Amino acid sequence: MASISISTPSDAERRRGPTWLQGLATATVISVFVLVIIGGVVRVTGSGLGCPDWPLCYGKLLPPLEYTAIIEYTHRFVASVIVGPLVLVTAVVGIARYRTDRWVWVPAVVSVPLLIVQGLLGGITVLTHLPGGVVALHLATAEALLATCVFIMMASYRTPIRLAETPTRGDRYHRWAIVGALSVYVVIVSGALVTAMGATGACVTWPLCQGQAFPMNHLTAIHMFHRYVVLALGGLLLYSAWRCWNGQAGRGTTLKWLVGLTVATFIVQVIVGAATIWLDFQAHWRALHLTAATAVWTAAAGMAIVAYMDVRTTGGQSEPTRKAGQNGQ
Repeated sequence: MASISISTPSDAERRRGPTWLQGLATATVISVFVLVIIGGVVRVTGSGLGCPDWPLCYGKLLPPLEYTAIIEYTHRFVASVIVGPLVLVTAVVGIARYRTDRWVWVPAVVSVPLLIVQGLLGGITVLTHLPGGVVALHLATAEALLATCVFIMMASYRTPIRLAETPTRGDRYHRWAIVGALSVYVVIVSGALVTAMGATGACVTWPLCQGQAFPMNHLTAIHMFHRYVVLALGGLLLYSAWRCWNGQAGRGTTLKWLVGLTVATFIVQVIVGAATIWLDFQAHWRALHLTAATAVWTAAAGMAIVAYMDVRTTGGQSEPTRKAGQNGQ
């Protein structure tokens, strides 16, 4: 009887064939980013109950020709027809083809329950008539899913990846990068909570709130607290970016580009936030505010992921570093 052998793809084979995962992962990141932005448009236009039932819209597959219903239905369509399948296919490819590379298959596995939770929260949000806490949790889960997809994308361009026997010693800039990324996440969630508490328009001037640094009214205090959170954690993000810029010498240009992108998007976000207040919280400026915040989060998450890979894996080391290690063996 002929024996049956089971083989796994060699590193050479995997180097020839990461393009499928790269393309899928990149498309997935873009689609999730767009979904978050459409969700922001749903919120700022008051279209959350444009379709008051779920998963159908007024009991039908297609929405009525009404403004808020079309906006809400567009959000659901992108989530179920584009984002959902892309996340699932990317996860399947990552798990099946890169099952020996935990830097790929672990975030691929994590993305699936995040997708399921995100979908369920979307339904709960509508069926419970948009409670603020659930809406904020819905956004927080979407941002977590986006970061997970960014992780898969970054890893797909570096496979095969091996854990370094001795992690690179440095100034621990990778830890600062993680802290900086988490600070952006906290800022986004705090902003969602400000909206959930009805304090978005409580302060109509910037940078002070009606000329006060510490307003005593309940809603103005909530709004101003968010600004102080942005100030403190924004400073932490910029410091993290500076540590990464100084610590990445000799490890390629990817991290350098991500540091620059993080700082640039953060500056844009601050300007857009101020303009949103100065221009009376117009819907398109509020949507742009969330877009810029999500862009900062995407860049900061990428910065943290690449910084961590640079230090912890052989796949993240620069060519001179690998050659030096080989010559020393």
